[in-house]
Amino acid sequence: MTQADWTVLSLHLATLLATAIVLGAVARRLGIPAVVGEIAGGLLLGPTVLGRLAPDMFAWLFPPVGPVASARTAIVRVGMLFFIVTIGLDISLAELRRSGRRALLVGSVGTFVPLALGFLMCYAFPAVIGVTAKDRFATALFMGSLLSLSANPVIARILMDMGLFKSEIGRTIMAATLVDDLVGWGLFAVILAEFGRDGAGRGTGAAVLGVAALFLAAVVLAGRYVLPRLLRWAHERLPYPAGAISCVLALALVAAAGSERLGLHSFLGAFVMGIALAGIYERQPEPFAIIGDFACAAFTPIFFVSMAISADFVAGFDPWLVALVTAVAFLGKISGVYLGGRIAGMDGRQALAVGCGLNARGILGIVMATAAYDAGLVDLRLFVACVLMCVLTTMAAGPALGALVGRPRTAVSGV
Repeated sequence: MTQADWTVLSLHLATLLATAIVLGAVARRLGIPAVVGEIAGGLLLGPTVLGRLAPDMFAWLFPPVGPVASARTAIVRVGMLFFIVTIGLDISLAELRRSGRRALLVGSVGTFVPLALGFLMCYAFPAVIGVTAKDRFATALFMGSLLSLSANPVIARILMDMGLFKSEIGRTIMAATLVDDLVGWGLFAVILAEFGRDGAGRGTGAAVLGVAALFLAAVVLAGRYVLPRLLRWAHERLPYPAGAISCVLALALVAAAGSERLGLHSFLGAFVMGIALAGIYERQPEPFAIIGDFACAAFTPIFFVSMAISADFVAGFDPWLVALVTAVAFLGKISGVYLGGRIAGMDGRQALAVGCGLNARGILGIVMATAAYDAGLVDLRLFVACVLMCVLTTMAAGPALGALVGRPRTAVSGV
């Protein structure tokens, strides 16, 4: 990398971060998630706006290829691995066991219905989706996995703002997200390994799923029997909390490398490592809080701004496709969770409220859509539709919950 490249990269990252800070703050003032403002910043700086108004400046400051673009991609991806670890921390296997039958029914039915509808959507509306017979199955699997997701960190923030995090509804919602996220990310790992640009032909779907399950089990078992000793050693022998932070970051990178080597996505490894460390996080939260704060302050804003820089949202915007994907997302998740809640014995209003809460796709959905776009699983039109669907479902979750169970005390300001 030349001196000129380093100069451009520094200005490049500074511009992304400054734009994210300003527009994220504007979004919070308007009572909407900061991620919406950050994506809007990417639209302004990317080919959607700046590329049209000042193409020479855009080509210099945000080159689509070359050392600057490669360095930004690597920096942001490593940073997002650390952020994904903190998301996994909020998924507690013990909480699922405590919530029992209700959470399992809500999570299972609420995952299966949107997964099935997302899959069938690609077969029922192939012309709108823009898929051919050759890639229809892979696209259908991806849409099913994406629509089955719920955004654990966004939902947690909404519940805390409304004073519902420790309520019966809150516990049910948070436990159900474990099923959503494990199914969604597990299926996505299979899709990448089977159909991604770098993973085609690595093995049958059953084999990949078996590898993913073994990897998950190995990391979770390590979290129960090995990692507590390692973190205890770091606490006793190394400066605290710096030593513990270093160990957690190293573990995240090792898990990411392992999942990537197995043909899965590096984000899955980091996510599973977060689940494995959840018990340690409950007893020793300070190192994890520092990692989460730094990742949210430095890396996630750059990620969401840079995501929109790589795509022309005007060229990729298809109103019919956005409407179809968003409608199926709302219908699938809310109806699936409602059905699961009613089977579990919840009254209609409670079941509907849980469905509206779990409907937010937020950051996790956008991260998955971006990974699929980078891997060549979806085209620009479908990528734009998926991102907008994630934004719309996230923005609707808080007001819908407020209308059903009470008015939130403060506006939702998280990502």
